Amino acid sequence: MTPADLLGELSVKIYEPPLISFRDTAEIHDPTNPLALLVLIIDFETEVSMSGINDFIGNSSGRFADETVVALQAIGCPTQAAILRQILDIASSVGMTHDAIQADRADAHLPEYSVTSFRKLHGDKWEAASNEIRQLESKIDFAEVMSHAELFVTKHFAVIRDAVTMD
Repeated sequence: MTPADLLGELSVKIYEPPLISFRDTAEIHDPTNPLALLVLIIDFETEVSMSGINDFIGNSSGRFADETVVALQAIGCPTQAAILRQILDIASSVGMTHDAIQADRADAHLPEYSVTSFRKLHGDKWEAASNEIRQLESKIDFAEVMSHAELFVTKHFAVIRDAVTMD
């Protein structure tokens, strides 16, 4: 199995038992844990690719946004880490935090698994910040991030292989 294959397999396995519950442990906050760092990177790339940076901040992976900045640094992506840090600082400065986004969702009384847009849910209260954030988001090179993640897997192959093959 190549590091690329292992990273691909991990990208699926982290959303299945037993790894799905990994985010609920203290290990996700451990910047020395290679598995934690890769889970954060994969969650970040997946969420932003699927829904955009605003939804990353507001969805479950946004609970670990600060840890994701650390993970980007740890795998060798200081530029991407700095961009994400800048995005989080802009969002925080206008009150667009994970908790605030979740509160708006709760106040909307949406049925479970309902689909809505960020704008529909939050109106224009964060429009200026969102525009600035989206401009910064476009500068994040996810190909570079995933290339560094693959190199990181190479360095920590045994740990990641063991996590992927555990039942």
